[in-house]
Amino acid sequence: MKSSLSVQRVNPDAESLATNVSNPEVAVALSPGILKIKHLAQLLGLEKVLSPREARKQALPADVVLVWGRKESAQAALEYAASRALPVWYLEDGWIRTSSKNAHSRTCYSVLVDDEGVYYDSTKPSAIERYLNLSDKEYAEHCDADALAYAASCREALVSNEICKYNYCATRVPAVPVANDEEGDVVYEELTQNSFVLVVDQTRDDASVRYGAMDEATFKRMLDSAIDENPELPIIVRTHPDVVSGRRQGYLADYAKSLDIPVVAGDDNPFPWVKLAARVYVGTSQLGYEALLCERPVTIFGLPFYAGWGLADERQRVGRRIRLRHIDEIFHATHVKLARYCSPMSGAPWQLHQTLAHVCIQKENFRRNAHNFHCVGITQWKRRYVQQFLRSPDGSVSFGDENDTGDADTLVTWGFRRYADQQSSTNLPVWRLEDGFIRSAGLGSNFTAPGSLVVDGKGLYFDPKASSDLETLLAEYNCSEQELERGRSLAKMIIDARVSKYDVAANDSKVHGSADKLCVLVTGQVEDDESIKRGCKEVNTNAALLRAVRKIRPDAWIVYRPHPDVQAGNRKGKVDPFTEQSCADVVDTESSIITCIEACDELHTMTSLSGFEALMRDKRVVTYGSPFYSGWGLTEDHAVNERRSRQRTLDELIFLTLVKYPRYVDIASGEFVSAEQMVRAIQRQKEQALNNNENSWSGRQVRKVVNIVKGLSYAP
Repeated sequence: MKSSLSVQRVNPDAESLATNVSNPEVAVALSPGILKIKHLAQLLGLEKVLSPREARKQALPADVVLVWGRKESAQAALEYAASRALPVWYLEDGWIRTSSKNAHSRTCYSVLVDDEGVYYDSTKPSAIERYLNLSDKEYAEHCDADALAYAASCREALVSNEICKYNYCATRVPAVPVANDEEGDVVYEELTQNSFVLVVDQTRDDASVRYGAMDEATFKRMLDSAIDENPELPIIVRTHPDVVSGRRQGYLADYAKSLDIPVVAGDDNPFPWVKLAARVYVGTSQLGYEALLCERPVTIFGLPFYAGWGLADERQRVGRRIRLRHIDEIFHATHVKLARYCSPMSGAPWQLHQTLAHVCIQKENFRRNAHNFHCVGITQWKRRYVQQFLRSPDGSVSFGDENDTGDADTLVTWGFRRYADQQSSTNLPVWRLEDGFIRSAGLGSNFTAPGSLVVDGKGLYFDPKASSDLETLLAEYNCSEQELERGRSLAKMIIDARVSKYDVAANDSKVHGSADKLCVLVTGQVEDDESIKRGCKEVNTNAALLRAVRKIRPDAWIVYRPHPDVQAGNRKGKVDPFTEQSCADVVDTESSIITCIEACDELHTMTSLSGFEALMRDKRVVTYGSPFYSGWGLTEDHAVNERRSRQRTLDELIFLTLVKYPRYVDIASGEFVSAEQMVRAIQRQKEQALNNNENSWSGRQVRKVVNIVKGLSYAP
């Protein structure tokens, strides 16, 4: 799978489909389901979407009425619109709907908007049909060469990354059952290119079947034709998983079994199947369109939206469809023209390529999480967050003790609270979790939800005694120029946004410095933190650090900044007054860490992440322990790690540390996000936090309780 897209951003035809209202602002919907769709107003380019009652209450006249497809419940909305002479927009799920386990989640990536009909209803015209029926000259005015190239590049990205409607689907090599082994387990045979013909079943009475000129007799005739027309190839029927489980009925499962034709459940990604098939037979299923997008041979027995344009072997015709279109013209109509996209995090309007890139982030994290995890020693308030970070359609996440691992193949624990020697009685590999480097706009000790976690299968980044996944990346990974540029851009974004790991809102005061002295910032840490216990030898307390810095910088102006958790009274690490007064010129408990770093000439630390943040800001950094960023030629180190022999550039360090190593989740939506998106989210959270005065002791305690409750009940 490609984890990044090469689609070039252009300004494709973003003009909305023709409507009787020039600039609609307010839509009304009678359906509670429509009103529950998150970010719907942004998706539709409207100011508000309201119920008729709420529109009356706010004295807002409706410009358009929204209905969902051809549902019977839409009749009341159609009558409402007719009685008021209002135009109607027909909505349907977009072609790329979600990556959520809940296929019907109210957070979706796209919807289809049609002012004339419904794309799957072959009995009446629709906007997509009207668009594709334009003369070549008129079509070129809407879809010029640049827009068509954009569509082609997006189609290639969609196909190569196998992005479908519901992207929380298992990734499996297509295979069919052929026998049972001695223990009674089913033996599967993997399928190869052009080795079979795929016949696609559908759920009974689906709207696309009813309005697409299909019925049970036609489905059976389709299967019979596939058998007759492909005598040298085996036939495979792919049906909906609910049909196999008995929850719903299809058209072909029983009939196929009576003919000894294998039936497979379609709970995995359909793209590998259509890519391998010698030919795909469909009624009206979207799988037929996806096969065409893959440029595979397709035989169509019904009248779906993609029939009638000269791309397939078609057994029925729609007289209204009079043009011949190639696949990228149809793809432009369906995925660029008809569909509307938005960010599932913020609701900001997106274009197709942004949605594709976002799904790639989800799929890449699903791939990383393709394990059966059993989590041990995870505190209750973190469990639902951890489950969201570790989710995958190809894996599972459970919680409990070591004696209840079930089918797990990997143990997961927090830091080194368990299995400090990497061993467990189960002999399962141990993976470790820790907060990421761009975590949240609040302290972990205040139970703030994490926006980033690292999941390490070898050790942990702060433990120099053994190699971690991050150390392996820094020792072995070769960054591309594109990745180096991304590292540079991300660093600039972080600096401009003034973001750090625990981005606690601070009322920055002026840092006290001396104009004629070297300004040295000394950053305190939590002394019982594992990074100190495992990464420091001679200097392993804040007091010892201050004394060591004063010894080697006797004439410097030393600013000491205690760790926020220590200052808040949550953790160990307070320095005695004598050491503070004799070794530090200033103790700064008010300024943010970013302000302190910006004001200093150099930073001294044991293992603090502040050293990494100082490197990003071109500051000299001196380390007294073995943090992950030491030993690569970028810092002055008092402790040596013999394993670290490769010289790294700052851009490489930033990319591998902040992009390649961690996982990021937008807690509100539950979506995996990029490092850049997390920076923007924390920036928004900081701005909101500045408006809330919760820095009193009682305010902090209330916030802790609220955050614990949020964690225990978390469900995006």
